[in-house]
Amino acid sequence: MKHLTLSVLLAACTTGRPAPPPVDLARETAALLRLHESDREAHLKTDVDLLQRASPDEFVAVSDGKIHRTTRAKERQSFTEYFRGATYHEYADLEPPIVRVSNDGSMAWMITRFRVRRTQKDAAGREQEERFVYAGIMTYEKRDGRWMRVANVSTFEPGD
Repeated sequence: MKHLTLSVLLAACTTGRPAPPPVDLARETAALLRLHESDREAHLKTDVDLLQRASPDEFVAVSDGKIHRTTRAKERQSFTEYFRGATYHEYADLEPPIVRVSNDGSMAWMITRFRVRRTQKDAAGREQEERFVYAGIMTYEKRDGRWMRVANVSTFEPGD
């Protein structure tokens, strides 16, 4: 009787859903690196539309000891203002990004460190230069076959 019960349980476990296809982690990593490059290009071009191609309806950011939740619309408003009158002279990786993708391909994270040098016109029309080094981690979820940025932890230090 024990053998029959065990056989029935084993059969039930093996006749369920087919196993999902294996995830091509190298392909997913490459897709995330392309997204990183697209984010860089969006900054250099001050292009909010390009930046928001991977933005979900809600985003969580951690910085300055606080957790911030924002909507896609508020992110658009914030970056529109941040990019207004700005010119990026440098937005360059200081180290290769570190990317990890979950085995099922549904989540990922990327640690980056890059230098930024930008100018932005103030209310009086004078250009103000900003230099800083950013280091942080961005987390991603795969939604409808696309990687979406869902959360970020950022650190900044003054640039040279």
